[in-house]
Amino acid sequence: MVQTGDKLLLMPVNEMVHVKSISINDANVQCAFAGDQVVVTASVPDPNSISLGSVLCDPAEPIKATTKIEARIVIFNIDFPVTKGYPVIIHYQSLSESATITRLIAQIHKSTGEVVKNRPRCLTKQSSGLVEIEIGRPICMELYKDYRELGRFMIRSRGTTIAAGLVTKMW
Repeated sequence: MVQTGDKLLLMPVNEMVHVKSISINDANVQCAFAGDQVVVTASVPDPNSISLGSVLCDPAEPIKATTKIEARIVIFNIDFPVTKGYPVIIHYQSLSESATITRLIAQIHKSTGEVVKNRPRCLTKQSSGLVEIEIGRPICMELYKDYRELGRFMIRSRGTTIAAGLVTKMW
C-alpha cells in the first residue's frame, strides 16, 4: 500500500522521495494498493535520477539492485547454441538491458529440474539450464521464489526471443 505523505525509497539510485499525490484514472486518491494502476507524484532530489526500471519501495524493505544473477532458463527454438560469453538483451518488466551469459553452471531436466550435466559447453534448442548472467547496469530484481512478478525475465538475441528465465540467486 502507498498513501499520500509516505516516504519511499527510489531504487536503484537509493534516494528518498516524498509522495505528494496519488491518482487512479485521473482521480486523486489518498492511497493505492497492490495491483492498482497509479500515477504517483513525488518530490525527488534529482528528477534525472528516475529512469525506466526505477522502483519505489519501502525504505525498511528495499528491493535489491544487482548486476549479476544466477537463473534457471528455458531455451526456445534457436539457431545458435548458447555458450559462455553469449551477449543477450534482458527484457525485465518494461526494461531492456544488455547482458552477457558469463557461465553455464548446469544443463537441467526441463520438467524435474534435476541436473543432467554439470558445466556444459553449450545449451541447445529446447533445453534448460542454470546460468550466470552479468547485466550492463544495476537493475532492481527479486528472487522468483520470493516475488514471482519481480523474479522472471525474457532473453532476446539478434531480435528474437531465445529464452525465459527465473532468478534463483543474486549478488
